[in-house]
Parts: sequence; structure tokens; C-alpha cells
Amino acid sequence: MKAFFPRRIVACAAALIALVSLAAPSVSAIPVAGFVVGHGESAHPRDISPRTRVVLSGGQYSTMITKDGRFIFPDVAEGTYALEVQSPQYIYPNMRLVVSDQQAKAYIVSIGADWSNNDNAITFPITLVPRAPAMYFIPREGFQIKHLFANPMMLMMGFSVIMLFVMPKLMANMDPEAMQEMQGMQEAAQMPAFEMPDISASLAKFSTGGSSSAQPAAGSAKKRH
Repeated sequence: MKAFFPRRIVACAAALIALVSLAAPSVSAIPVAGFVVGHGESAHPRDISPRTRVVLSGGQYSTMITKDGRFIFPDVAEGTYALEVQSPQYIYPNMRLVVSDQQAKAYIVSIGADWSNNDNAITFPITLVPRAPAMYFIPREGFQIKHLFANPMMLMMGFSVIMLFVMPKLMANMDPEAMQEMQGMQEAAQMPAFEMPDISASLAKFSTGGSSSAQPAAGSAKKRH
């Protein structure tokens, strides 16, 4: 009688586990494969960097590419994923991968488009073509003539040269009275010349303390007496 209850409890537990396993939804997984190609018509899969890899949803699934540019995810569960290529050479478009009912669908996600947009569907196997090569450095611009005209100093110099040839012709065709009036305005506008002091004379006077000028004055006073 005592051994009957443990056996009954074990049987009930096994039946309960079986019911839970039957009631639980079965999660199906399918393989997803494709190809990664290089940039340009003559690009070869061997030219792609071996560090290139394909990831789903930021790393939930990740795989490397083979020598022929092929990649495969063996078991991808049902759901929606963001597929992207992480490459140091090229920039690839982002895609939305939808796995449901034992089949997969892929859509190109354009910049600024809605995530649920299904207009840009692609066929399987997925072929990932880069948009452009990855540019990490901006090349230095070479010399161009137009850069000279964008420099204010060059513009001022060019204006001065033009006025050097244009002003004599304007002066030649100007009325004499207007010419005299303009010359008078120029003379009035000129600043007076600033005379620089004689530094050597100032230093000699400072070193003698003004005694040379005082002695002749005393001598002249004695002569008067």
C-alpha cells in the first residue's frame, strides 16, 4: 500500500509532462542561404575580405562567408530579422528577413522607408550586392584655379590691378574743373608727414645732461659784464 502512492505520483507527473509537451507550440527552423558579391562587374568572390560576415538582428545569428562568397544560416527560427553585411570594404544595403510557415522572404529596406514595407522583395537565394566601396578617408583636393577667386586677398589684388589700368583712362576723360576739385580733396585728405626724431641727438643730450647748452649761456653772460 505504501509503494502504491509513489508509483501513482510518478505516473501522474509523467502524464503531466507529456500533456505540456504536446500543448507547447512547435518552433520550426529553416536554413537561409545566399551569396555576397563584390563591387563592379569584374569583381571576384575571392576579392572580398575574409573578415566579411553576415549577421541577423545585430548578432542573434552570425555566419562567415566561404571562398565563393556563399553564406548559410543552418537553423533560423520563425520571426522577423534585420539582415546586414559587416564588411570593411563595401557598404551593403540592409534587408528585412521574414521566416514563417517553413519559408523565408527578404525585402530591401531603403533609407527613410517604413520597416514593414514589402515593395522591394528579392528572390532566393539572396544575392547581396554592395551599394558602394567603404570610404574611411577623404582625399585631399588638388589645386584648382577657382580657389584663387574665392580668396579675398586675390580679389583685392585683382581689383587694384584693374583700377591701375582703368583710372588713367577715366582721368583723361574727366573735366578739368572736376579734376582740380578732386586733386584739392586729395590734398586735404592727406595726413601731415610725421617727422621722426633724431635718436642720436636725443641720446647725446641725455648723456651730457644739458651741460653743453648751459655753458655757452654762462660764457655769454660774463662777456656782457
